[in-house]
Amino acid sequence: MKRLKVVMVGAGSGFTVNVTKTLRHEVLRNCVFTLVDINPGRLKAAEASVKKLVREYKLEVKVESTHRLEQALEGCDYLIASCEINRKPFWLKDIEIPERHGVYQYKGENGGPGGMIHAMRNIGLFMPIIKAMERTCPNAWLLNFTNPESILLTYLLKYTRIKSVGFCHQVHGVMGVISEMLGFKPGELQCISVGINHLNWLFDLRLRSTGRSYLKEFEARIQKSKYWTENHPEKNIPQQKFSLEVWKTFGMYPIGYDDHIIEYFPFFYERSEWDAFGFKHTFKESLIRSIREKEGTLEYQLRMQHLMGNQVSGKPPFPRNPVDPYYEEAPGSVIVALETGQPLYLDAAVGFNHGAASNLPVDAIVDRPVFIASGDIRSVQVGELPMGPAEICRRQIALHEMIVKAVVSGDASLAVQTLCLDPYVRSINQARAIWDDYYREYRTYLPTFRQNAV
Repeated sequence: MKRLKVVMVGAGSGFTVNVTKTLRHEVLRNCVFTLVDINPGRLKAAEASVKKLVREYKLEVKVESTHRLEQALEGCDYLIASCEINRKPFWLKDIEIPERHGVYQYKGENGGPGGMIHAMRNIGLFMPIIKAMERTCPNAWLLNFTNPESILLTYLLKYTRIKSVGFCHQVHGVMGVISEMLGFKPGELQCISVGINHLNWLFDLRLRSTGRSYLKEFEARIQKSKYWTENHPEKNIPQQKFSLEVWKTFGMYPIGYDDHIIEYFPFFYERSEWDAFGFKHTFKESLIRSIREKEGTLEYQLRMQHLMGNQVSGKPPFPRNPVDPYYEEAPGSVIVALETGQPLYLDAAVGFNHGAASNLPVDAIVDRPVFIASGDIRSVQVGELPMGPAEICRRQIALHEMIVKAVVSGDASLAVQTLCLDPYVRSINQARAIWDDYYREYRTYLPTFRQNAV
C-alpha cells in the first residue's frame, strides 16, 4: 500500500488536533503527517499535541514539522490548509475601518467589506503556496479550511491548476447542534441544503431512522423553542432569533447561526437596535480582549491547552459531547474515499455548483452536498432556490468573482466597484474611503495592487 504524505499548513491553528484524529483509517497507516507553521511557538505546540494524540489513539503516523513549505511539499499527496495572517488584530481592523465611514458589521469575516479585504489578504497568502504546489506536487489535493471559503475556492478552482475543495463544519455542525436542541442525537436529522458558505438554504430535513421529512415539524418547533425565540449570548448558546426572522420572511431556513448569516444581509437590525435584540457587540469586544492578551498569559496557555486536547472552561452547552464521532472533521474520510474509490456522501463541501442549485450559474462556487467516487468530488442535485434566496446567493457569487479578479489583476478600480455593489455600502464615497483605508493598512499583504492603487 502506498505511503501517503499529508501536509498541514497553519499547523498552529485549532484544526490540527481535529485533523489528527481523522488519520486512523487503514489507508492512512504509516502516512507522513508534516506540520508547517511560520510561528515557532505554535509549531512546537502543534507538534507536541499531535504526537500526544498519536500515542493516545495508537496511530501509526510519522509526524514531522518544519517552517519550510517547499521542503514539506516534496512528495505531498494532500495539503490541508488552515492558515491566516495576524488573525485577530487584522479582523478587528477589518471591522473598525468601515465603521469610520458609517458601515457597521457584526462579524466581518466572510461578507461585507470585512469579508472582501479578508479574502484579498488570504488570496495573497495562498498565491505562493499554490505556486509551490504547482512546482513540487501538482497532482496533490488541497483540502481547505481557511475562510472566506467561497471566495478562496473561487480563486483556487478558477485561477489555479490545483485540485481543491473547501470544508467547513457550518452545515454539519449546526445541524448536529440543532438536532440536540430539539431533543435528538446529532446525526438523527439529515439536512438537504445548498447556498454559499456560511449561508446554506434548507430544502428538507429528514429523519435518518425512517427517511421521512421532518421539515414541517421543524418549522413548527422553532417558532416556540427558546433557542430561536430568545437570545442567550452570555450562556454560550448560539443566537438564532434573526435566522427565525429570515425564515418567516423568505419561507426558507438559513443554516448557520445569526452571527454568520447576517454577514450577507444588509437588512440585519440597525446598529442602534443591536443591544435591544441581544446583539451587543460582544464579538468585537471579545476580539479586543483577546488581542490585549499576549503569549505567556493565562489566555494563551488555555488556548495551547485546547490545542493539546485538554478541556477548557466556559464550554457551550451544545454540543453536549464535542468528541461525538458525528462532529468529526472530514479530511480523513475524504482522503480514504479519494484513494480507494469507496463512495462517500457529505452534506456540504465548497466547490463548483454543477447543477446542485438549478437556477444558479453552473460554474458558481457554492456550498452543496457532494458524492465522492472514482477519485473525484461531484455535486449532488438539490433543486431550485426561490427567488429571494437565489438572488441573495447570486449577488454574493458576483461579488466573489469580482474580488478574486481584482486581486489577480491588481485592479484597484474593480475593488472599489465591488464595494459599491456590496449591500452594506450605501455610497460611492463610502466605497472609495473604505478601500483607501484598507489599502493603506494592508498594502504589504496586497502585492498585486502595488502598481495600481487608487
